[in-house]
Amino acid sequence: MAVQKLKDNGTEVSFTPLVNDYIQGRIKQISRWRSTSNKLYSYLFSTNKWRYEIPVIITTKANADQINTWAKDNTELTFYYDLANEAAETNTVHIVNEGDPLQMMAHTWENRYEGVIILEEV
Repeated sequence: MAVQKLKDNGTEVSFTPLVNDYIQGRIKQISRWRSTSNKLYSYLFSTNKWRYEIPVIITTKANADQINTWAKDNTELTFYYDLANEAAETNTVHIVNEGDPLQMMAHTWENRYEGVIILEEV
């Protein structure tokens, strides 16, 4: 998996996702409605916007804190999917984790943070 990057106006954080649990797919929406006979209908639609679930290990506290701050502030970010082709593919995203995406690793690891960053295209 290629090196990826998140960037706001002045700050950027690069990381390499863990390959085994990486998920990329379209955002799905569900539409539900009831007919006049009270029967429930549900339709699942795929949108044209991307959702990424990126498991990572970050080796600096500053980078982990920056990602967690972006998540709390709902900052609009530029996501570089592959830094080898930086100009070719970018998306504007928000971090949508419910809590902090990155936590300090258990055991004896110092200054190493792990978690799953969940991004949704704006």
